[in-house]
Amino acid sequence: MKTQKTPEIKHDYKARILKLQQFMKTNNLDAFIVSTQDSIYYLSGASYMPIERPFFIIVRQQGSPELVVPNLEFEHMKQFEGFGDISSYFEYPSIKGENWYDKLNAMLGEKAVLGIEPEFSTAKAKLLKVREVVISPAITEMRVVKTPDEIEAIRLASAWTDKGMYLVHHGLYRGQTVIEANMPAKTLQTGVISSGEFDYFNCSFLTAGWPAPKSSQPHSLPDLHMQMGSGPIVLMSYNRVNGYAAECERTVFLGRPTAQERSLYEIVMEARAIAYGMVKPGVRCSDIDVATQEFFKAKGYGDKFIHRTGHGIGMGNHEQPWLSSGSTDVLAENMVISIEPALYFAEIGGFRHSDTVLVTSTGYERLTKYPDDLESLIITERRRFLQLKGKIVRKAINY
Repeated sequence: MKTQKTPEIKHDYKARILKLQQFMKTNNLDAFIVSTQDSIYYLSGASYMPIERPFFIIVRQQGSPELVVPNLEFEHMKQFEGFGDISSYFEYPSIKGENWYDKLNAMLGEKAVLGIEPEFSTAKAKLLKVREVVISPAITEMRVVKTPDEIEAIRLASAWTDKGMYLVHHGLYRGQTVIEANMPAKTLQTGVISSGEFDYFNCSFLTAGWPAPKSSQPHSLPDLHMQMGSGPIVLMSYNRVNGYAAECERTVFLGRPTAQERSLYEIVMEARAIAYGMVKPGVRCSDIDVATQEFFKAKGYGDKFIHRTGHGIGMGNHEQPWLSSGSTDVLAENMVISIEPALYFAEIGGFRHSDTVLVTSTGYERLTKYPDDLESLIITERRRFLQLKGKIVRKAINY
């Protein structure tokens, strides 16, 4: 896999802070505590893995955000721009008067009206000595519509995700074990490292393959010893690259599919076309899901779909908006979503494609571009070299 140097993407963290501050003014919040890994990264670019030692950004209605971090993060956090004071506590737990909540309470004051994220635990909230605590999804809602720099980051993640699909698809052969389909993820990670931009706290890589009929259980964990047969095989490339995610899934065959398999494949492709044809600003996400469900029901397969048509993609692989019949979300320009209506048959397998899709001013743009037509996804050659290579790999790892 040829690797090119990746240009650094410049995120406008100041603009995001200002947007949060405007929300705080409108809602009369004196301060807002940011505590989750994704929100911290979204507002500052600071890489941090939350474990037992809490880490907080304190945003006030004006001025630069402040930090409260454990001592071992103090020097590390000095490299990030845009912060005011950085306070630290020694450890977790600390002695009385020196815990993280002692620091926070001294900074906030007893009269503060404080915003917290929904993920902030009740146990932690009880330690805050303020006048009022308001649970707010403001940051999550800010993230739903992507900024130009975020779209650039998701484009980059999508390009790597296409590479992952290429590797797992072109490495597939009859008799391949499930564990071998997971191995291209390591190649992807190595490629991102070689590109010159790699944030290991905010990267994850997954390639996978579900043999038939296990492919009818898309969230199952197939036995790593299971082998690939003729199909339908569902392949996945599911990644997060430097804080931003993308996904691509394809249904492939080793050998010519049967007439029934071709028919089911084409029905899923028709459902995808229905969904894509509806994607544009102002469309209710629930309407897209209902349309694909009604189509499947009309074809006689009302009991063969087991999940929604799609979901949002951004810093997380699954986030708002939800393309689900119960959703209240409405599409807007610069949202990023998946499109993945699917059918599942216990005795045959699953038929499922998924792509990362940008909502544009007039419609959509597919950011993952791996071929989705049936002929491109049928493998007829024996691939004897890959069979030999797989035998060596399995022996090396005692499989």
